[in-house]
Amino acid sequence: MPSMTFRFTTECELTLEGHSYEEVYLKFKDLCQQQQPISETPMMKVYPPEDSSIYFEIDEQNTFCEMGMIKGDFTQDILKNLPENWLQRVRSQHRAH
Repeated sequence: MPSMTFRFTTECELTLEGHSYEEVYLKFKDLCQQQQPISETPMMKVYPPEDSSIYFEIDEQNTFCEMGMIKGDFTQDILKNLPENWLQRVRSQHRAH
């Protein structure tokens, strides 16, 4: 199942899964737009990032790409920031569904 991990400048990571990379991205976008806690426990609250620097990786490859400020478009935010070998991986997964 495709997954994407997002890293904020606070060194907080959030991994989401979905049926496609675009679906995962849209889940993350929705979380960021709500400006409500993503996770809340008695001792900790994790909010979407306020800083415009957001990093992401595809399928736990352990190499992050910078998204910059979230524009709200999968092509602009994700596809334009991927190295060519990852872009091929995402496109092949997209064709399979």
